[in-house]
Amino acid sequence: MASTDDVKIGFEGIAEDRSPEADRGEQDQLIETRESNGVEDSTTLFFRDGRRRIDYIMVYDPTDDSDGEWKQKRHQKRAAFEEALKDQGLQLEFEDESVDQKSRFVKVHVPFEVALKQAEDLVMQMPIEENPNITHGLLDRALDAVCSRNPFEPDIEEEPDFFTAPFAMARKEKFLFNDNEEKFFTPAQRSLIVHDIMSRTSYGDKDPTKIGIDRLTGNKSYTAAYPLHEGGIEEDDPDNPRRKLFQVWGSWKAWYKFQPLDHIRSYFGEKIGIYFAWLGFYTGMLLLPAVLGLIIFIVGCGFIDSSENKPAQEICALSDLKNNLTVAAYHKNYQLYVMCPLCDGSCDYWSLDSTCSAAKASFLFDNGGTVFFAIVMAFWATFFLEFWKRRQAGLAYYWDVMDFEEEEEQPRALFEAKVKTMWTNPITGKVEPHQPRRSYYSKISAALATMAFMILVVVAIIISVIIYRVAILTVLNRNDSLRSSASFITTLTAAIIQLIGIMIMNKVYEYLSIRLTDWELHRTQTEHEDSFTFKMFMFQFVNFYGSIFYIAFFKGRLTGYPSSYNRIASFRLDECGASGCLIELTQQLAIIMVGKQILNNTLEIVLPRLKVWLRKRDDVEVKENSAKPMRWEDDLNLADLPEHGLFYEYLEMVIQFGFVTLFVAAFPLAPLFALMNNILEVRVDSNKFVTQLRRPLARRAEDIGIWYTVLEAVANLSVITNALVIAITSDFIPRLAYQYGVDDKPGGYGDENTLSGFVEYSLTQANVSHFSDDNKVIDSTFFKDLIADSNNTLKFSDFQYCSFRGFRQHDYSGGIDNYRLFFWQQLCARFVFVIVFEHLVFGIKAIIAWAVPDVPEDIRNEIEKQNFRAKVMLRSMDADIPPSNAGPSQGSEARV
Repeated sequence: MASTDDVKIGFEGIAEDRSPEADRGEQDQLIETRESNGVEDSTTLFFRDGRRRIDYIMVYDPTDDSDGEWKQKRHQKRAAFEEALKDQGLQLEFEDESVDQKSRFVKVHVPFEVALKQAEDLVMQMPIEENPNITHGLLDRALDAVCSRNPFEPDIEEEPDFFTAPFAMARKEKFLFNDNEEKFFTPAQRSLIVHDIMSRTSYGDKDPTKIGIDRLTGNKSYTAAYPLHEGGIEEDDPDNPRRKLFQVWGSWKAWYKFQPLDHIRSYFGEKIGIYFAWLGFYTGMLLLPAVLGLIIFIVGCGFIDSSENKPAQEICALSDLKNNLTVAAYHKNYQLYVMCPLCDGSCDYWSLDSTCSAAKASFLFDNGGTVFFAIVMAFWATFFLEFWKRRQAGLAYYWDVMDFEEEEEQPRALFEAKVKTMWTNPITGKVEPHQPRRSYYSKISAALATMAFMILVVVAIIISVIIYRVAILTVLNRNDSLRSSASFITTLTAAIIQLIGIMIMNKVYEYLSIRLTDWELHRTQTEHEDSFTFKMFMFQFVNFYGSIFYIAFFKGRLTGYPSSYNRIASFRLDECGASGCLIELTQQLAIIMVGKQILNNTLEIVLPRLKVWLRKRDDVEVKENSAKPMRWEDDLNLADLPEHGLFYEYLEMVIQFGFVTLFVAAFPLAPLFALMNNILEVRVDSNKFVTQLRRPLARRAEDIGIWYTVLEAVANLSVITNALVIAITSDFIPRLAYQYGVDDKPGGYGDENTLSGFVEYSLTQANVSHFSDDNKVIDSTFFKDLIADSNNTLKFSDFQYCSFRGFRQHDYSGGIDNYRLFFWQQLCARFVFVIVFEHLVFGIKAIIAWAVPDVPEDIRNEIEKQNFRAKVMLRSMDADIPPSNAGPSQGSEARV
């Protein structure tokens, strides 16, 4: 075992008795020797002696262009920090030469004895016995039974499985590989141990908050700090785990393969492993609703011209009336279908038959099939969450993190540095820092109030954009030269204003979320991340879904009616287009969801590669006789995973989950688009992690954190939103109420159970002479065309009425202010449908959640069996340890 004195330690240079050229020459010679043994470039994973592994890299720039005082302060901070690391037992080695001729590298190695002590402090689960009984899932067993080799299984050997127990120095001999320094800890575990030491090491004598490598990288004392990748993806090394992952996971050729989750966990840690496990599980669960949604859409296409879509047939048949128009025919049949202008100013009267195509298209999303699909998706969301809990429990068990948050997760270094109040932990009996509840909850309350205010600001921006659209459209319509392009200009400028406002607020809100979460001073990293996630998701929820909620439930419902429109100042409220609000909602969902997916995947593919390219472009051109870049230099050129990098990966998928569930009644193809995106997303993310990002710290986690609560909330909200979309946004309920509840159907259909005459029944006529000056159309092109179509038999005096959608009294002699009886009947039916729908679905969801155990029976049996074996094993261990050396037990259970 090498001691810290074996390496010459300095703060701005390498060992004084060696030149950079000699070091490079020796390294190149070692590389050639290892390459001849089939291990390419592995020397760059070790110190110069070829024995001590590089567990962490710190990088700084001595050519820092800041002023002399700041440069000196950063130098002093690095010097103090590196000296403190040496005092902690870590070994450092320096590199003053680099390809870019400006970066300096500090290599960090943790000696075995120091790593063992730290593993005990971190309550690390270490192997005590190999488990020969590796279980496989139901799908794996079924495929193995059908074919000799599972075609979806990645071409990589299975990770060995072990019984584990919390490591204790007193029982060191009982753990596997205890005499093998290379095999006892994995490189991922070693980097985690080093980072924990570095995060708790102070670089200021007086200020306790001057602590940790993260703060030093934040103030630019170091430009980067990262663990090394274990070789390059091009290396022909059979023991290179990075290359293996690239071949079976990060390569596009493996798009149809299952993910090698155990290998992902071994290389990147449980936290990232659980994310990819969740992403793969979610993608697989999307298969059934994607197929069902496509079937419903295709069936809807088949019935689009059938008698089931009678209202659309009646609308499309109006064109025949228009072609044979006479004065008598106009007053008797056609006048009812002349619709009132949709806006003030330039909007003209229009004929209902112009919405023929839209009426047919709306049937694709407004029929009994979509109601059934909405119910199915509510149940699917429950099954997805319940079965994910089971899958998550299995992963937590096999990955030794089942009780991580309760028993193993350590307090954050910043929490320990800033909190001065101490208490005795009632669970462990240890004296440790404790934030008083009054202080903690007062901070949480203040943070929630700030968050609520910022969300209201975002809502205010959305409302302001709506008012802007109404106002600017009215102003442009009054300008003859701009009237023809008024709608385009309004839509474009409103979208740009909203985009700019949301982008600015996004940055402001993210900054506030980070500062507020730091100020709250959470004890553990999990609590810290959960708090940040909650704040950011609430903002993003309003950000992404605000316009959709507005179109679905508010747009066009507060406008009033002809001769009495509701206004803000002098501007008439926004109204849905001629095709109706449901089609507009479907279009908005499709554009936002599909557009967002295309944009995100493009950015995820392009941005990391662009950052790597820009970093390499800034490097000095390497000459032919220059030494090849070392592993730490290659990794420096890669992009860094931000502190909250996984948050944005989860956010993208959870927002998508909202599109799949919240408004699926209006867009049944959403699961299909989500499935296609996620198949691509798995490979985009895997390729990014393996090839484009520096190796992230292998953090531990036992679950997906607060994201499960968010998903559960979205799934429950989806029941209500889909019930409201069906009842309020669509015409499903009014059509049913008309078909089975109206005995005086127009057209002579009486009390027949038919939708014939529904279009006529749903329109109300308004007397144009009662319009205000803002509503009146002075020179109607529409009426001029009708007069021409009637061979000039019609006159302007014939145009006395126009219609609008609504169940009001016709304005023949007043009375338009009053609703017809059917309005109240269908309103009652809508209300009853929402109540019955949500009670029925919530009731069945509760039964499903109760019937599906959170932990699979085989896992539960394995836990009990392994706990029993572990107790026997640990008792035998204790029996072998002399009483004088036996310390308090770190835990009594072992897991697989």
